[in-house]
Amino acid sequence: MSKTKSIVIIFVLTVLIALTAVATFVSFPIPNSVKDYNSIMSLIGKGIDLSGGYYVVLTPEGEDTSEDVLDRAMNILRTRLDNKGYTEATISVQDMNKIRIEIPEVDNAEEVLQVIGSTGELTFQDAAGNVLLTGDDIESAYAGYDNDNGYVCVMNFTSSGVTKFSEATRRILDDELEDNAMYIYLGDEVQSAPQVNEQITSSSAQITFGQDATLDQAQAIASVIESGRLPIEYTVSESRSISARLGETAISKSLIAGAIGLAIIFIIMIFFYRGMGVAADVALVIYTLLYIILLAIVPNIQLTLPGIAGILLSIGMAVDANVVIFERIKDEYRSGKTVITSVNSGFKRAIITVIDSNVTTILAAIVLWILCPGTIKGFAITLLIGIALSMITSIFVTRGLLKVFLPLSKKQDKFFNLKKEVELDA
Repeated sequence: MSKTKSIVIIFVLTVLIALTAVATFVSFPIPNSVKDYNSIMSLIGKGIDLSGGYYVVLTPEGEDTSEDVLDRAMNILRTRLDNKGYTEATISVQDMNKIRIEIPEVDNAEEVLQVIGSTGELTFQDAAGNVLLTGDDIESAYAGYDNDNGYVCVMNFTSSGVTKFSEATRRILDDELEDNAMYIYLGDEVQSAPQVNEQITSSSAQITFGQDATLDQAQAIASVIESGRLPIEYTVSESRSISARLGETAISKSLIAGAIGLAIIFIIMIFFYRGMGVAADVALVIYTLLYIILLAIVPNIQLTLPGIAGILLSIGMAVDANVVIFERIKDEYRSGKTVITSVNSGFKRAIITVIDSNVTTILAAIVLWILCPGTIKGFAITLLIGIALSMITSIFVTRGLLKVFLPLSKKQDKFFNLKKEVELDA
């Protein structure tokens, strides 16, 4: 590679990094536009400890709470919260049999408690409020697709439910009421009101929503019918509102700490490795920008305080990978090889060590993500993304930068702070 080509590549890379950094960190108004530009970083979802919100811990009143019962209760709570618009809520198991619910950016804690605490029974009623069936008469419910009606909710009845539903549909058609709808209630709230067009005597029936309906609509109603009331009785053992101001302080302090840490790392890398250190610093900047972009675009990621700790730890491990590679390059050069051969050989010999150390951490992060509760999951997922990305940048980006930097100096060994082994006279 010629010196001119290296300079052009460095110039283009600098411009791209600068533009990406602005897009990542800076929000600004767009002239002649009704919407402002929001930075990529602002799109990262924040957990309750950073954005503020409300959390509740539910403790079952019985000791014999099976895993299946907990899963069913969590699914019901998930449906209720989603239907109320709390789609960012997280639900997890705490202390083996408790249910912890965290909802960021909540304004009305009483409404949340009402949604969570509702143990209303699932009933099917006519327009006059007469109960025709209950959840006990439903064997199963699921979302499906009908060529004529689009997405539908299919209900299967128990043996007694078949008779009740047949009588209910006949009664709705025969009675002179306001309409021919069958109202599906969960507690005191109407979940759906499908029209009855004919008496249904079969063991299953469909609720249609029209051709414009989505799968999510059908699944939401199926989940309500399938789950009905919560399968366990519980008490609210802990609840608390968290101020968003605490999260803002934590974020600002974390950013300051991260900036100071990166600055110290940059200086140390340049001091010990000179040109290789500059390449590592540029790669670390690219790594940081890619990291933030991934956190913003990967679905279902919410940044938490433990998650920030995972980010800082993974940045440190990204630097560690470069140190391992650079020390191997120095060893290769001391053995008598040329600079370019030392770079190629150093990467080839160090790559196994880097992969081995990072794979171990990745496996640990996966175990934490699968087995641990919500806050630790935040640490695990940011660490997992960070370590995987650090391997890519340290192995490929840093190597490419070193080859771009090589033509910039005639004394490549001094530029990279490489020294031959000194032989002592006997």
